Amino acid sequence: MQADLIISNGRLYTVDPSLPWAEALACRNGRILAVGSNRDILALAGSGTSHFDACGRLVLPGLVDAHVHFLQYAIRRQQVSLFDVADFAQVRQRVANAVVQAEPGQWILGWGWDENLWDVRPNAKHLDEIAPNNPVVLARMDMHTWWVNSRVLDQAGITRETADPPESVIDRDANGDPTGLLREWNAIALVEQYIPKPDNHTQLAWMREALVEAHQLGLTGFHDQRVEREGQQSLRLFQKLRQEGDLKHRVHSNIASDFVAEAATLGLQPGFGDDLLWLGHVKTFADGTMGSGTALMLQPFTDMPGNLGLAVTDRDQLWELAIQAAEAGFPLSVHAIGDRAVRDILDVLSELETTNIATNLTMPHRIEHVQLIHPDDLGRLAENNIVASVQPVHVQTDWATADRTWGERARYAYAFRSLLNQGTHLAFGSDAPVAPLNPMLGFQSAVTRQDANGQPAGGWYPMEQLNLAETIHAYTLGPAYLSGTSHVSGSLTPGKWADFIVLTQNLFEGSRDAIAETTVEQTFFAGQLVYSR
Repeated sequence: MQADLIISNGRLYTVDPSLPWAEALACRNGRILAVGSNRDILALAGSGTSHFDACGRLVLPGLVDAHVHFLQYAIRRQQVSLFDVADFAQVRQRVANAVVQAEPGQWILGWGWDENLWDVRPNAKHLDEIAPNNPVVLARMDMHTWWVNSRVLDQAGITRETADPPESVIDRDANGDPTGLLREWNAIALVEQYIPKPDNHTQLAWMREALVEAHQLGLTGFHDQRVEREGQQSLRLFQKLRQEGDLKHRVHSNIASDFVAEAATLGLQPGFGDDLLWLGHVKTFADGTMGSGTALMLQPFTDMPGNLGLAVTDRDQLWELAIQAAEAGFPLSVHAIGDRAVRDILDVLSELETTNIATNLTMPHRIEHVQLIHPDDLGRLAENNIVASVQPVHVQTDWATADRTWGERARYAYAFRSLLNQGTHLAFGSDAPVAPLNPMLGFQSAVTRQDANGQPAGGWYPMEQLNLAETIHAYTLGPAYLSGTSHVSGSLTPGKWADFIVLTQNLFEGSRDAIAETTVEQTFFAGQLVYSR
């Protein structure tokens, strides 16, 4: 059978144990036709075959980000970026620059700040000095805390008399007045309703720009973690892109827990869709975040005595949701940062396995982040076939905070090796826009457990480091397993989708410390070249 496209003279790491390494592959009709030696694959060429010489470069399956908020990422790319800014004066300068370019009354939006990098505690007054005539909203890097100025507090009617919304906190000073920090979704919602929303045309343009960037980074698919606050907009935009022929990614679209009843009424099921866009899991939150002090803990935060965090969805509510979702055919995708949140989910899902309700699920349950796990619970994910959907890139920004916040318990934060040794399936992602979308940052974090400055020396709890092959698996076959698409994706295997990338350097031969500098030469999707450097 004649091939449409042949890639030859490469170092193909296939992620297929039956043939881990090869020199060439052939594609036909968007699928991989054959994988093997140059000689065998070139024999499949015909008059209409396109030929690409990989020039000895490393070829991998297309990478899949298992946890991204894609619409939010596309929107955040247009805003003031404060990610990784360690100088508080620089934070103020970036916001001031945006104010100068804005009209009076125009909203100034930004994201990515981390107060752990400063010796200053953010307050509305800092923003008031810069922007007395503009509402300013700056989302923390984890998006679970917003920093706003007094203009925003006034417009939202947030005063010392305003009660804390359920499962949320309005930070207050010693006099009881709001400081400008709003922690968790219900507090954030008090402000979010007033922010002007870009129209569909604008959002669609931003989505296209972000999708181009994803190809440049070697991403051919992602699991979109939609939450209720994004409503139906994310899925609607993806459908529009698909209808117009502009969607050249595989999108596993989770649905917010608020919409389970509607999905059940319509008879929708996980996997509903096609090769480009399909429904996935039901997404919910068990707790908040470490940096915001709202992760749900078995014991108090080390640096915040008495603080056990917040249960965004308590155990009884998780059980009710698990039953409702399973009856509709959906597995759960649950955000969990603290060790108590992780345990509550494990208790609920393990009990669900003892019922007859969960027997019709076509995808495994997943816990997002598993940021801190009690050692007694390490084996429970594998025992119940629960996937750890984790983001190694967070190690770069979180390790020092985790040491301060959780003390000795941080030994089991981002416990990738321990989970893998127990037989847990791992799926890696970025959590963008909480972290950069670039998967190479995640690669380097997983194998070194160090930040961009090479700290800490030797790696943070180096016994939790992974090797490169394990890391690649977690960006390829890991997400495929989660989606129930392992038979058509995740490895360079005949019959699977012809999604693959060519890298500028061989990760297996270079220094671990240089992985993050690796870029993508070419990205192929369904056997078509969609990006070339």
